[in-house]
Amino acid sequence: MAAEYRFVDEWLVPMPIERAYNVLGDPLRYPDWWPEAFPEAEGDPGPPEVGKRVSVVSRGFLPYRLRWTLTTVAVERPTRIEAAMSGDFVGTSAWALSEADGGTRAVLDFRPAVTKPLVRNLTPFLRPLFRANHVWAMRRGQDGIRRLAE
Repeated sequence: MAAEYRFVDEWLVPMPIERAYNVLGDPLRYPDWWPEAFPEAEGDPGPPEVGKRVSVVSRGFLPYRLRWTLTTVAVERPTRIEAAMSGDFVGTSAWALSEADGGTRAVLDFRPAVTKPLVRNLTPFLRPLFRANHVWAMRRGQDGIRRLAE
């Protein structure tokens, strides 16, 4: 049995919606601007398209790494990107984008279920710490995309 989570995060991305869509929809490039949370990625390059797959290694401040794959399952350019996750995370991930003052409002609805035995087994005791780990990673992502926009 997997440990299920749901995280909803909102960023103000200081770039036009088309550019934000291309950046957020290309997880192969995450190590370039979000290396603290995504030190490795390999797979299909370019903007989001149904069927594209990217395998990533992700981490937070906790001393473990997760290996998982994002497969794009739906796109609505430039407002929505949906992916299925497999590997140490299973579940769904969806970016919803809309124009906003100062750039693009990007909302991530991230619904992972953790299958890695150590993480899964510790979930009942450490759920708040895992949530803090997610918040840590998302802050680095928001900082990274802001630097990329400069």
